[in-house]
Amino acid sequence: MAELIYRTLRENIADIIRKRIIYQELEPGQKIVEQDLAKEFKTSRAPIREALRQLENEGLIEYVRNAGCSVKEITLEESFEIYLMRANYETMAVKLMGGNVPEDTICRMEEVLEKMKKLDEEQFVYDNQMHGLLVEMTGMTRLYKAWKELNYGNIVTGFSLSTDKKRVLERQYPIHKELVDACREKNKEKICHVLSEHYMRTIRRLLKEQGLSEEDSGFSFDFLV
Repeated sequence: MAELIYRTLRENIADIIRKRIIYQELEPGQKIVEQDLAKEFKTSRAPIREALRQLENEGLIEYVRNAGCSVKEITLEESFEIYLMRANYETMAVKLMGGNVPEDTICRMEEVLEKMKKLDEEQFVYDNQMHGLLVEMTGMTRLYKAWKELNYGNIVTGFSLSTDKKRVLERQYPIHKELVDACREKNKEKICHVLSEHYMRTIRRLLKEQGLSEEDSGFSFDFLV
């Protein structure tokens, strides 16, 4: 029997708006009007307001006094911050486990890797699932919660900022296969190196696509190497 998952009205509304942002049905900078959403979902403005507050915490929308809510535009600086934090949370998890990734975690990573053979826009959902398993394996709920808050920022950054979305999708399987292979070896240094390279390649690609150099970013790029 399939597991039934109870979700509140706020969670359902947040999920719908989140997907619209991820798939750019709602574009960066576009205003989000509570009254329009309340009419669409046939509800009061209270659950709409709660859903928007949740999405604001996730970094997908922003609220400006006297202007209301709009879809947040992710800058390169914010992208760097997202990847910096994700990378450090994940390498921390690997180091806490001494590189000894549990077999159950590896099996689940392999299942996600198989899904990545599909070249669809769910790749970034799979990406979050894959990396989340490395943090989840520690059993540290606060660490996992902090990491998870960056999930949708990662999706928006990884897909929306890229100028060649097809190539981004095609890269997901091989780079994550490298990560899974390193986890199978249970070599702490190698896993951390793969994670570091994984995030640094993404940052450098985004800079290159924007016609910028590492010096232009204003950041040091040796935080993981």
